[in-house]
Amino acid sequence: MSKESEAKALFSTLCNTLDNMKWRYDRDEQNLVVHTSAVGKDLSMRLNMHVDSERQVMYLKSPMPFAIPEHVRDTVAKATIIANYTMLNGSFEFDLDTGYLAFKMVIPYMESMLSEKVCHYMIILSCNMTDKFNDKFQALTEGRMSLAEFETFAKS
Repeated sequence: MSKESEAKALFSTLCNTLDNMKWRYDRDEQNLVVHTSAVGKDLSMRLNMHVDSERQVMYLKSPMPFAIPEHVRDTVAKATIIANYTMLNGSFEFDLDTGYLAFKMVIPYMESMLSEKVCHYMIILSCNMTDKFNDKFQALTEGRMSLAEFETFAKS
């Protein structure tokens, strides 16, 4: 099976997973991209999923609905390290130059076919981690939470 046909089959599995979860989403079959969203306990979450045929990975990114102001980027960089240390799968990516912050999960699929259960796991874990931390990152950004308080929360 070619890289392209493997990627298209996985994209179909990803879309079937979302259909079975009864989620609304936009799909771009040409670029193998899905855009959807979820509502957490406090902030809404965008979910951007992509099947990359060249690198043979499926990944999900959930960007924060706010940019990190320059004056707190060093603090948020430290908070990102703290949050990532607590996670087994997935991580937050942070661009110190632009203030972009997102949860990211990557799953390789070389010469294998991932199941709907794996796709479901990726979606639910990403929603859980984004929902757990998005309001805390926002509070840290707005000065309503200290780095020490963020660390205590992350380790609890």
